[in-house]
Amino acid sequence: MSKMKLSGLFVIFILTISGCEYVTDPVWQPTQTYDSQPLTVMTYNVYVGSSAEPLLNVENLLQAPTEVAKMYNNVLASDFPSRAAAIAKTISSYNPHLIGLQEISLIRRQSPGDFLPDNPTLAEDVVLDYLQVLMDALQTEGLDYQIAAQIENIDVEMPMFSDVGLDDIRLTDYDVVLSRSDVEISRPTSENYETELTIELLGLEIERGYAAVDATVSGTTYRFVNTHLEAFTEDVRVAQTQELVDILADESLPIILLGDFNTRATHGTGYQIIISAGYEDLWQMDSEGSGNTCCQDGDILNEISDLTVRIDQIFVRNLQPTDVITHTVGDKSTDRLDSGLWPSDHAGVVALISVE
Repeated sequence: MSKMKLSGLFVIFILTISGCEYVTDPVWQPTQTYDSQPLTVMTYNVYVGSSAEPLLNVENLLQAPTEVAKMYNNVLASDFPSRAAAIAKTISSYNPHLIGLQEISLIRRQSPGDFLPDNPTLAEDVVLDYLQVLMDALQTEGLDYQIAAQIENIDVEMPMFSDVGLDDIRLTDYDVVLSRSDVEISRPTSENYETELTIELLGLEIERGYAAVDATVSGTTYRFVNTHLEAFTEDVRVAQTQELVDILADESLPIILLGDFNTRATHGTGYQIIISAGYEDLWQMDSEGSGNTCCQDGDILNEISDLTVRIDQIFVRNLQPTDVITHTVGDKSTDRLDSGLWPSDHAGVVALISVE
């Protein structure tokens, strides 16, 4: 997709659905050696930090810069650096071999903006680089992870009202695969889906995609795939699901497919497409709690967890585990930051997979 600098109305589509869930104590403790650890994987939608609803509901494009400013301020108030530190601590509790992350955002600003009339220059001044912030937080925890693969999804720039008039705010969305330093990685792949959400009136195409790698753990090589499917339109989401299933249809390696699928387990159409293609849902195999992963309030300050649906999932194919333990993380009251923020509006999901 070409990188279009569109009106503030368009940012909404990157602020996608996420969730949080029930958590139990991990069965694997960091005191165990890496060699004795089951294959451990995690998916986490880290949340850009603002609800899209007010922007979606504008009735006049002239309202967009005001709503964009509100969203921008909400993102800053969501304090991703502090949330990233909490997420990194959760990661350190499990030391997963592989992690799939969604809504990894890069926010840039240009002041004053040049959006009108022809927007000749893209904003490049970095306000928040979620990936760098999280990698730094992981390093602070003494963890050694590498960026194994990533896919760039939508890249949108929009005007917002500021003290100097109009500034340009640019938001770029990524899905990322992280691998632990002792995991051998090969065949990195990233691809956007052919099916996109198109807003004809606004001339906007919303790209999504997947990132994948071959990962060797304890002598076995797995195909590890991370994705974030369309949140706002079921027809597009279902088509993207079918695309992904078709892309992986001829894969002979054991597949670990995870991410924010935005399809409800167990009756969602996209979910059923995945199950019908021969995948097993690890949450159904051996788990405690409801597994709900979405969604906390837009400001992530709600005191009682609001998670009601399970849309963040971990599937396997060409693999018959001997034992599986799955947990949701970041969804207990004790996981909230001192500020009252939840780590994300989603819960993360961890699977510990024993194989022969």
